[in-house]
Amino acid sequence: MRISGVWFLAITLLTLLAGLPPLARAVEEGQLQKKDGRWEYVPSEDPGLKYLLLKGIITQDEYDKGLKVLETKERIVKPNFNIDVNNGLNIRVGSKFLLKMRLLTQVRYSYSTYNDAWGTVGDSRNEEILGGQVEFRAFKRQSDSSQFTVPRAQLQFLGYAFDPDLRYNVSLAMDSTPFNQEGGNGRAALQDAYVSSWHIPWATVQVGQQRVWFNRALISSAATLTFADNMMVQNVFASNLQSSRDVGINILSDEDQYKFNYAIGIWGGVGANLARDGTSVSQRVLPPTGGGGPSSGTTRTYNYDTRFLSGELMYTARVLYKIAGNPGYGQGDILNSRTLQSAIGFGYAYDPAQNYLSAIRSDIVDRSYRQAVARAMNGRLLGGGIYDFQTYETDFIAKYQGWSLQAEGYYRHQRVRNKDAGTIPFDLSTIPTSPLAVGPPVDLGQAWGWYVQVGKYIIPRKLELAVRYGVLDPSTKQKDDLTKEFGAAINYSFDGTYNNRLVIDYSNITMGSGGRAPDRFPFENQPGFGRDLIENRINVQYQFYF
Repeated sequence: MRISGVWFLAITLLTLLAGLPPLARAVEEGQLQKKDGRWEYVPSEDPGLKYLLLKGIITQDEYDKGLKVLETKERIVKPNFNIDVNNGLNIRVGSKFLLKMRLLTQVRYSYSTYNDAWGTVGDSRNEEILGGQVEFRAFKRQSDSSQFTVPRAQLQFLGYAFDPDLRYNVSLAMDSTPFNQEGGNGRAALQDAYVSSWHIPWATVQVGQQRVWFNRALISSAATLTFADNMMVQNVFASNLQSSRDVGINILSDEDQYKFNYAIGIWGGVGANLARDGTSVSQRVLPPTGGGGPSSGTTRTYNYDTRFLSGELMYTARVLYKIAGNPGYGQGDILNSRTLQSAIGFGYAYDPAQNYLSAIRSDIVDRSYRQAVARAMNGRLLGGGIYDFQTYETDFIAKYQGWSLQAEGYYRHQRVRNKDAGTIPFDLSTIPTSPLAVGPPVDLGQAWGWYVQVGKYIIPRKLELAVRYGVLDPSTKQKDDLTKEFGAAINYSFDGTYNNRLVIDYSNITMGSGGRAPDRFPFENQPGFGRDLIENRINVQYQFYF
């Protein structure tokens, strides 16, 4: 007996020294568990069941079934509950539930100077005051700008439930914009709300409101941007001409596993939190109805009573080939890659039947939809009719030892399907007749653009310097409307991640004020029309991402 005990001790010591026992390792009918730095033996079998089995009162099969019932009951009474902090607050229950909560906050100071063209001709193409039965007025700048803003404040809830491959993501955005025209800054809006199945890595499925897998610049998270904001050319060529989000279904491969990847999606095509029924315009001219007398003149209806174009959807496709490594979608090489990481991608988006019939002469009808279009600097398209858009993009990225290179090229075919679709978008008696405001029909043609961005972490994982340059032609058949943007940035990470960092950037934006636009004033006879609008902007932004 003494010899067998010595042998048992020797075997146990050798096993421990070899590092074989994990945190909890089964030993006969119990477990070895580490508690307060010591390994303890904890029996796991029910003594009553064991007694019945040893006495032959129950069979082995009955014993096994009874043991499973007891184990299930114990798991219910004592769930494996765990809370930790790792890129957010993580709450785990067993192996079938995870809730990760993250908070992104960006606080920014911006200072901009403008040339005198901003105070004379101004911009009548993009940042319009939308809504109201008024004519277009150019957006002008009479002085320099100095502003504090919270451009992004976002709360994210993500994880999995029932199964680690059944995942969810719900996020709220309380963002702010300098062009807040209706007091909406800081209001909570749904940004993401989708469920995804990762059971098949080469065909994962995401359903709900989510990021559209099309344009590399807009696939990248705002938390990983090298600069405080995207360039104008990057936002203009969103798949839906509004933003990075839409509502639909996306099927894609797991880019962490495969060298060649794809993504195909079917979407509503009118942006986040909107449906096509909410973008119709049917403001018919009706005779007066009050008093019961005969009609005299015309009046307007402030409601839209006809839905149309709600049977068409947006379609997107993207392919990606990883030339070397896995560069991901973060812009800089914050990981200081020791080997080359590079990839090339191609995207296509078809967004038909986009209702851009109305501009500002439509009161509150579909205003949020039109404001989203203008906010993405696609405002010159408004008033042009019903469009079918086809957008193409190609992108390249490379990272190596702190260096990063990212470039994209875009082309958008802008086909006008119908200029009025049988509706009367505003009261006939309000149509301007002055030759200063009435011109020939406008053909915008197509749109194209490109950008290149280069960065280098001169202190690995800490200090990065970057420059970028982009060009945008929003209407190939118009002139004096080219936009060119140059930028330089320095950003410092306090902890070697994107979670705690400071970004300082400078941008020089030269935007042509020319080029006719549908239903728009001023035209060529406006003094200064076509002059370059020049802005010099400095952003200082602190980012907290928990």
